[in-house]
Amino acid sequence: MSDCTEVTADCPVSGTIYGYAPNIVASYAFCIIFGLCALTQLVQMIKWRMWSFGIAVILGASSEVIGYIGRIMLHNNAYSSAGFETQICTLTMAPAFWSAAIYLTLKHEVNVLGPKFSPLKAKWYPYIFVSCDLVSLSLQGAGGGLAATATTPKGSAMGSNIMMAGIVWQVATLLVFGGLSVIFFLRVKATPKYQLSAEAQRVWESRLFWFFCAGIVVSYMTTFARCVYRIAEMSGGWRNKIMQDEVGFIIFESAMCAVAVVVLCVAHPGYCFEQMRASSPQSTAEDTILLEQKTEYNGSQPSMA
Repeated sequence: MSDCTEVTADCPVSGTIYGYAPNIVASYAFCIIFGLCALTQLVQMIKWRMWSFGIAVILGASSEVIGYIGRIMLHNNAYSSAGFETQICTLTMAPAFWSAAIYLTLKHEVNVLGPKFSPLKAKWYPYIFVSCDLVSLSLQGAGGGLAATATTPKGSAMGSNIMMAGIVWQVATLLVFGGLSVIFFLRVKATPKYQLSAEAQRVWESRLFWFFCAGIVVSYMTTFARCVYRIAEMSGGWRNKIMQDEVGFIIFESAMCAVAVVVLCVAHPGYCFEQMRASSPQSTAEDTILLEQKTEYNGSQPSMA
């Protein structure tokens, strides 16, 4: 069916890579959901001046919008090469963008709750994990582009393998990040409150902070589930049973990504974790300790009055 350019009696929908024409209602619905999330993040980014976090989520949500426009094109013509190329690249890459936003949050949590509890220095989290995310993004983008434009089975398989490598790398990165996060929070939890700075105690007992953390966990878990699904989907090669199951795609790709982005808007750090705001003075644990030590030192000096 490689010579088909549109659906006809000789070129049925079942002969396409997906074996179906994407559901138009679902495609429009997710296009609107991600579009609204992108606009919401834009307003939140400007309001709270959270440029890095906001840009990362906006890029992810915008990529999803473009991807579902490609799915709409495929609904209209299941053999549309432009539609297939558009959605295979953007939908595969999109989660890597908001994953970067998730990675950025740990640095601030460490700074506020206590750098001494972290397996790594706070400043290294963005450098390490965002760099890993860029590797994943590059592999997925290159693989998706190669797979979408390949004219031979060998080229298509190569593109698929590169995409798979990028997704596996993303899963590995998520696992390491999740492990380090768990270690950090367990160490803080095991520490007596009096050993935490005043700022750390205030944040640790804040309901808004835990609402924010819950949002990050939900976004992390849904993104992870989506990536595992993509590995299963790609491992069977093109036109495999999982790839041609639209219900599975909607549940494990569309819905998982939608939940991940929506919670990053609802549990936004600008409202729930003010220490991440660019306009807010960063009262880190180290700064608080130094301030307390300075106060004690000054209080111990003899009065000159």
